Amino acid sequence: MPTENERKDVQKAMAYDLLRILKQEPKKAYSAEELEKLIDAYITGVQQ
Repeated sequence: MPTENERKDVQKAMAYDLLRILKQEPKKAYSAEELEKLIDAYITGVQQ
């Protein structure tokens, strides 16, 4: 079982990864549906 600090590290890493993905197209505006799909793809490991 991961410790609380390990869980926080994983959460921070995920947030950082998602920020890097979003910064690839800085002028693009994302709808809530697009963000949901992006996060789902990230979690399942699907390349977009």
